[in-house]
Amino acid sequence: MERNTAKLLFKNMTDEQFLNRFLPIVEHSLFADRERLLALLATDADRDTLTEVFRKCFEGYYYDVAFELDYYETCLLSILDSSDAYAALKHRAAIVQRDRRTSSTGREVRRMGAFLPTDSVPQIKVSALSNHAFREFLRALVKSEFFQAQTRVVKLLNRKWGDTAETSLYKATDVEKVRLQEAIYEFFVCHLEFEQFLEDYEYDPDEGLEMQPEVAEELEQSITDHRSGKVKGIPLQEVAKTFGVNLKCTH
Repeated sequence: MERNTAKLLFKNMTDEQFLNRFLPIVEHSLFADRERLLALLATDADRDTLTEVFRKCFEGYYYDVAFELDYYETCLLSILDSSDAYAALKHRAAIVQRDRRTSSTGREVRRMGAFLPTDSVPQIKVSALSNHAFREFLRALVKSEFFQAQTRVVKLLNRKWGDTAETSLYKATDVEKVRLQEAIYEFFVCHLEFEQFLEDYEYDPDEGLEMQPEVAEELEQSITDHRSGKVKGIPLQEVAKTFGVNLKCTH
């Protein structure tokens, strides 16, 4: 199902299809890691420990959860736009869209550790923050409404029936299902706001990590082969043309 043809979401999906698609998102290990980070902040843990758990949170959100939610963005924004009942959520989503400094393609490229020349580069480098500023950043992160919204969705999935989320939805009334859908729409908008918060920060989860010897050896061999002419790379201009990117000098 292509992203721009996902408008059948919630309309033609069975309960089982819905749960199979959505449960991995709200039950991702990201949310358990966030709880660990919250507890560590409360116990005044050292920066190295905080950094390690934050790295797991960042990777869980940025490379898994956000990627999956991006898949539904066109559909969910269309749903919010279709009813006055979602006016408040629609307004919040519109603010994010207005203030975004990266394109959809730019956000995908950023997840691969790069930036499009047409998108702005974040001015705040997480690794350069002082210990105090880093803790304040983490406190703002863990208190995000995004995590509160996830908790509400999970509670509704398990509401009153005493079963697991995999079976509870089948016993829900139509009213309860609508309530769950509304909670999911709010969760999605909170995701947009959370992603907007992270847009101000430059963070490389691999920074400071040691490269495994076998990886370093492969990289060294690749560079040697390229310099000797055994392997020829694709010119940057051709790559840019393929992806429709206009190159420009940034120095």
